[in-house]
Amino acid sequence: MIRAGSGLSENRSLEKGVFEATTQALDKIGVSKPDAMMIFAAGNETKRWTNVLKKIKTFTGLETIVGSSAFGVLTETAEIEQRSGIAVLALTGLGDSALPFLIPNLQENNFKAAACLAENLKNLLGHSSLAIILPDAFSFQHGPFFDGFEAENEFTPLAGGCASEPGGEEKTYQWLGDKLTFDAVAGLAFGDNLEFEIGISQSCQPLGEPLQITRSQGNVIFEIEGRPAYNIFLELITQLHFEDTREVFHRLFLGLPVTSFQTDFNRSRYLVRNIMGVNARKGVVACASHVEEGDYMTFTLRDPSRAKQDLILMLEDLRQKAGDRRAAFGLYFNCCARGSALYGTTGEDTTLIREFFPGLPVAGFFTFGEIAPLDETNHLHHYSGIFAIAFEK
Repeated sequence: MIRAGSGLSENRSLEKGVFEATTQALDKIGVSKPDAMMIFAAGNETKRWTNVLKKIKTFTGLETIVGSSAFGVLTETAEIEQRSGIAVLALTGLGDSALPFLIPNLQENNFKAAACLAENLKNLLGHSSLAIILPDAFSFQHGPFFDGFEAENEFTPLAGGCASEPGGEEKTYQWLGDKLTFDAVAGLAFGDNLEFEIGISQSCQPLGEPLQITRSQGNVIFEIEGRPAYNIFLELITQLHFEDTREVFHRLFLGLPVTSFQTDFNRSRYLVRNIMGVNARKGVVACASHVEEGDYMTFTLRDPSRAKQDLILMLEDLRQKAGDRRAAFGLYFNCCARGSALYGTTGEDTTLIREFFPGLPVAGFFTFGEIAPLDETNHLHHYSGIFAIAFEK
């Protein structure tokens, strides 16, 4: 039987924090050497990580220690933001069905790195029920990566988050065992003795009816519904009565379709992308991603009350899908623009997770981009919370 335990430490000492959180997690599952551990770490002591990982590896006797640096960390008990923190998830009972990985040189060739990962999963696991990936946010190019992964593999769901950092360094770290690096993708893939349910909760909710992009090129939208895109944008921000114009690009975003001909943008079936700029003279709106002429889109508003309601609906949906199955553990990847940046207080998401899944061991971190599938296609998400729950078959 698979058992899981989480641990969380706010100790400002990196070494003490890791050992505190690891000891908590191991005590909960009653073993000294688990089958696998995931460690997420927020703080600025990155130069000391290699030595700490060596000590943790010796302490647990474990090679399968996977993790990344983080803007903030969380477990089912609490969220730690903008200060030092360690979150640990220890797993036992996995046997040989968990495959850790660390693929270097991500920026050099995202397609090749993902193809290498897919080939390793196929050769070593046969079929993977889910792969948790933790790519370097400053090297990750989601289009080529997902293309490379799918080129070498039948559909395998990917979930996770882009490794993050507290700010200032503009470098994130990934690790496996006692090997610490950057410009890489670390992760843990699970075999088919586990099955997963994945939920996506959006901070940014649709406004009004879907609108058709009637003229565009690349990432620039010239016309929406046959009118200059800027005019539609201006009418919308006038209706919303923003108190500060600087607030517009922090709260208003574009919702792009997951599939062609999509006109339904309810319940998280859309991809949130930043508005990169507007030009009143040319009448255009620029998106952070490529847009397709003829597709439908929506404007979305980042709103705490609607975000919380969407999370409740997501958790209700996951609880219904779980049925009478026993959940073994969960992983939650939360955008760094959620948490206190969204709600004004900490712990809102984890409080709801505890309410819907009491006693479930959960670990995760605040990301620079979230990863989860929609309609059997893997996608990069923004301003979202991704919750993956594992069930033993």
